[in-house]
Amino acid sequence: MRLFLGIEPPDDLRQTLAALAIGLPGARWVEADNLHLTLRFLGETDPAQAEDLDAELATLRGPPAPVHLQGIGTFGQGRKVTAVWVAAAKDPALLTLQQRVEGAAVRAGFPPEGRKFTPHVTLARLRNPDPTRLAGFIGAHNDRAFPPFTAEAVVLFESHLTRDGAQYTPLARYPLR
Repeated sequence: MRLFLGIEPPDDLRQTLAALAIGLPGARWVEADNLHLTLRFLGETDPAQAEDLDAELATLRGPPAPVHLQGIGTFGQGRKVTAVWVAAAKDPALLTLQQRVEGAAVRAGFPPEGRKFTPHVTLARLRNPDPTRLAGFIGAHNDRAFPPFTAEAVVLFESHLTRDGAQYTPLARYPLR
């Protein structure tokens, strides 16, 4: 199983974000149903470790976290940009939630995450993007603020890689209290 932990934005916000899917030739846009904010990518996971993770997440405590999306970012530079995303503000409650999720993953036997947490919702995967078109897309949407929402649960997702891109299936929800 290929797993990750994340937050699901409300359906209406997902539709709003999916409507941005224009103006970047060659972009592979994320479908509205697959839009999420990743808290921790876990990768290939055996069933026993998934059970350990489930047990750890069942004890997850903490208040719901506010999520504010605004601004466009990318991973990579120039023609080597691989993804375009909407940034999430680094609200202290969201950062604390991510740290708690990271702690649960480590207690379940996953190695600590080596990358810095950059809260975001990926809009598209890119391959050799036209820098001018990408700059135009970012300029057109960078100042746009989206309706804030509250993360009421952490979701365990399974990722299925297909020819058309990844498909995500929610396996479990862990309510925040």
